[in-house]
Amino acid sequence: MRTQILRIIAGKEFRDHVRSRRVHIILAIFLVIAVVGLIDGSVQYQEQIESYNEHLAHTNDEMGLPHFFWWKPSILSAFTRMSGLIASVGIVLGCAMGFDLISREKESKSLKLLLSHPVYRDEVINGKAIGGIAAIAAAMGVVLIVSFAILLIFGVVPDFDESARILLFGVISFLLVFSYFAIALFMSTVAESSSNALIYTLIIFIILSVLVPAVATNQTVQKTIIGERPEPPEISSIDAPAPHSIMVRPMETPNIESNEAWKDYEEESRAYWEKRRAVTDTVNLLSPSKNYEQMTRAVTEPGYAVSMLSDDPYTSDRPEDLPQSGLGILMAVIGELAQCIIALIVMPAVFFGLAWVRFAREDIR
Repeated sequence: MRTQILRIIAGKEFRDHVRSRRVHIILAIFLVIAVVGLIDGSVQYQEQIESYNEHLAHTNDEMGLPHFFWWKPSILSAFTRMSGLIASVGIVLGCAMGFDLISREKESKSLKLLLSHPVYRDEVINGKAIGGIAAIAAAMGVVLIVSFAILLIFGVVPDFDESARILLFGVISFLLVFSYFAIALFMSTVAESSSNALIYTLIIFIILSVLVPAVATNQTVQKTIIGERPEPPEISSIDAPAPHSIMVRPMETPNIESNEAWKDYEEESRAYWEKRRAVTDTVNLLSPSKNYEQMTRAVTEPGYAVSMLSDDPYTSDRPEDLPQSGLGILMAVIGELAQCIIALIVMPAVFFGLAWVRFAREDIR
């Protein structure tokens, strides 16, 4: 594979994406969502910070802040609200950029003409992929630059922790778009026409984004894999008073067997729900959208990050062993979400590998 040829093909594909009206429209929608979301988020952030300062002024130092004020309000909440819309538009952007990269040239017969020149097939498919990746990275870069500009216009200056989280949010969004770009590229090598490639891409999108999460939470699937939910122990009639009656009796010694039965039930229930969560999380690894949702929420919501790291997510007290800085918590959360990160990287790599193999074995006549 020659670097110069690869650079020429990648540059040509990048320019085609940049000049594409289809990409312009989707990117414009992308930017509108970012602008509107950040403007709304900036206004709400200023209201929240005023409420926080007011509460802080009336709080006794000995009392401390309640658990929902562990962190100051953050502009990251705006990115939390943006993530759902960005995910939808980003998926469309990735599919639109990749579904006709190969099939379009099959239809126009230009692919046969291209391969008649001294160009290797791996140079063609790699160049097209690199051009698409560069275009996606440029689009995400524009969105991030516009986002920072809007924050500065509203007088919101992100600190180092928030800036790192915003950049990580952009990287995660890039991986999501790239995942569906790779899927669309593979379908473009499989299908004989662009319309079929688009249909195949939409089918895969529905499977990964809708059916996989539905299967992960399906009760029948859960019962088949894990088994039935533990049943609570029966309460004896001696321990429970009859309805509509008043019983006065001397205090009795605790029923040791009943207490042990309840302890066993609690342990079995805890193990059951842990297995159920493990099954759900494992199946959801097949869905880039679910991985993106969980990762962006952990990055942009410090409270959610604490609930992930805490042994008891419902406690009102901050665990003492948690990192004190927001960035420290972020690093700990990244460790907890390592499987989601790996899945979001492996998914596009697998589909690009399939596209590479398919194109290398393509019979073009």
